[in-house]
This record gives sequence, C-alpha cells and structure tokens, in this order.
Amino acid sequence: MLPSLRAGQCCKSTAHHFAALCLLLGLLATSLSADPRAIPPNTVITLQRGACEKRCAVYKVILFADGTCIYQGQYYVRKTGVVLEKVDAGAVKRLINDFAAIDYFRLRDQYGITDQVGCSSMLSDAPIAMTSIVAGQKSKSIVHHHRCVGPVPKQLSQLEDKIDKLANTVRWIK
Repeated sequence: MLPSLRAGQCCKSTAHHFAALCLLLGLLATSLSADPRAIPPNTVITLQRGACEKRCAVYKVILFADGTCIYQGQYYVRKTGVVLEKVDAGAVKRLINDFAAIDYFRLRDQYGITDQVGCSSMLSDAPIAMTSIVAGQKSKSIVHHHRCVGPVPKQLSQLEDKIDKLANTVRWIK
C-alpha cells in the first residue's frame, strides 16, 4: 500500500529530485568538457627547417589545436609565401602524444649547435630543424642540428618528420 500524500507534496518531492538530477547532469557535463585528454586550446606546435651549406629547403610550419596549419616557405621550396590550411584536430592530438612519447619537455634545448652532448657522432654538413610546443601550462623548444647523430637526435628527426607529414609540406617544398 502506498503512503498517503498531502496535496502538493508529490510535486515538491518530484521538483527536488528533478533539480538534483539537473545538478548532477550539469556536474557530469562539466567534468566531461574538462577532459584531461582533450587538446589544450592554447596548443601551438612549430617546425622550422633550413640553414645548411647546400640548398636546403627553408620553411616554417605552425599547427594549432583546432587544426589550423600555417606554412611559410622562404628559400629552395616550390611554394614561397604563406599558405593557410586545415588538418585533422585529432591528428594534432596524436602529435602531442608523440611529443610526450619522447619526453620532449625533458630533452636538452639544443643538439649539435654549441657542443656535442647527446651526439654519438657528428656529420660534416646537415640542415637545422627547430621545433617547439606550447600545450596547457607547458612550453619547450629545441634546436636540432642534423649533423648530430645519436638516439635522441634520431627521435627528434622522427618527430620533425611527423610534423611535416601532418602538415603535408611535401606538396610545397618539392
């Protein structure tokens, strides 16, 4: 048998439950939008290549969290000037994971520029690549002279190539 209710009691009880449910759904939505795996909106990734004794392509690529891609070709490239493109934001997130996979924020600021620390050997001539990332509260940049050969420089070269691949720079530089 159901307990007897006074007039209006059912509505008040239901209204309180509804308000509590709305509050819980609001908290859930807030926690979902604050997903720690989401791309920080201030994310900016850059790659700049160039500076060698031979005719190396000199250009810069900038990638943003929303997938905006800016290419600026300078010398020895097919396309000089600025190009604005769009890439998959999910691919930018995967690229952030690639930075994390090589522990980018703990690497040295330079390889093969002023000393040979981190280099197992040195080549005679090679281009320079500069990478940087800003994501959330972290930022870091690395200058990598490709004459520096070793395990960490190899990881940096692979990361640089991934940035190039995501931006599809081959269409502008070759």
